[in-house]
Amino acid sequence: NMYLEVFKEPRGMMRLIQLLFAILAFSTTAGYNSTMKFEYRCKTGNDTGSRQLTVSYPFYMPDSAVESIVCPSTGVSTVQPGLNYPFGSYMSSAQFYVFVGVMAFLYCIGITVLYVVFEQVYNDNDLVPQIDFIVTAVWTLFWFIASVAWAVGVSFFKLETYPDRLWHQITACLGLAECKTKEYFGYGGLDVSLICGFANVFLWGASLWFLFKETVWFKRMYPEQAYGESDFAGGGPDPSGGSGGYQQKGGVETGAGLPPQ
Repeated sequence: NMYLEVFKEPRGMMRLIQLLFAILAFSTTAGYNSTMKFEYRCKTGNDTGSRQLTVSYPFYMPDSAVESIVCPSTGVSTVQPGLNYPFGSYMSSAQFYVFVGVMAFLYCIGITVLYVVFEQVYNDNDLVPQIDFIVTAVWTLFWFIASVAWAVGVSFFKLETYPDRLWHQITACLGLAECKTKEYFGYGGLDVSLICGFANVFLWGASLWFLFKETVWFKRMYPEQAYGESDFAGGGPDPSGGSGGYQQKGGVETGAGLPPQ
């Protein structure tokens, strides 16, 4: 039987929310595609034209290169033909961010199936909740590192693709030609990806407490909360692994089920 009641519990509900935000985080990054268009007019020779740069994941800038603008100057070109593209390298931080998002997505699916279909295994095997807690803690750290690294990468990417900075790579626009931007890069998708990244840090970190309460560590530290005060006082399960609970008799703590002295 499937245990759908888990979605009414914090751990089940949090996994669904984490699944949604993981999809948003990696899809807005991996699906990013934006184009900048500009026109130029050479100051000598009155040559005109237009160029466009398109940037997409994985943000390898040479893939966004455009042909250099060559304007004649006294019959001799002062800018050699070649390729121009935005300065910087953002591929590693983008790929790591997407990797963390995709793996988080897959883990959420896998652990949710475990909650629903194999709930008995989760409850009976103390090791499974512990592994779930540890993996979640590690991935909280990964989300934080990936989000910070990607935030730095996006900040520099915005800086280097701003027209005033971009003209330093398209050198003809600094003197030989007048360049005018007709369409700017859009950064909305990247902003959404960053918001989702830091939201995932919060979501995965917040879920640690609920997962910790499922582990044997919590049951040993707070047995009265794990098993209920009535069970703990009246012969409920022994959190230390014994076969009986504990009872208070005449100020002396004795183990339930022990042979009489």
